[in-house]
Amino acid sequence: MNYNDFKSRSDALNPKNSFCVIAPAGSGKTEILTQRMLRLLADVDNPENIIAITFTRKAANEMIDRIVSNLTKAKNNLPPKKEHELITWNLSRNVLKRSEERNWNLLVNSSRLRIQTIDSFCQTIVNDLPILSRFGGNASPTENADLLYNFAVENLFSEMQSLSS
Repeated sequence: MNYNDFKSRSDALNPKNSFCVIAPAGSGKTEILTQRMLRLLADVDNPENIIAITFTRKAANEMIDRIVSNLTKAKNNLPPKKEHELITWNLSRNVLKRSEERNWNLLVNSSRLRIQTIDSFCQTIVNDLPILSRFGGNASPTENADLLYNFAVENLFSEMQSLSS
């Protein structure tokens, strides 16, 4: 790992920083996001205070599985040898300590981890705030959003044209 890569990964773990991960497959994107989630979990009052949003259910489930797997590994007192695994292990141990202090029991109650798709996040907002969202209640994502995308683009262009006139 070169210095720039190490610095970028370290910066991503700082809760005061925002960051965007752009990298090819197999480069550790999910690992750095998992580490970030673990870092944040070690400092919050409740795990529900953190939300991670993905594009797919598969990615959301993988994140949950990775966090639970890392927490399970962290119960072992033998630290791993690889540097990136050691970082994850230490972060996971901090989360286990916090979980014990706060009675979260994350290893049994992983449903407290708020890792969801952008569609399910938006659905939660609409369902929780039906008047404010002006949508009513019981919204659900559509499987074919082409008409909605076209409508959104047309509205965008219409607004841009009215701003330029």
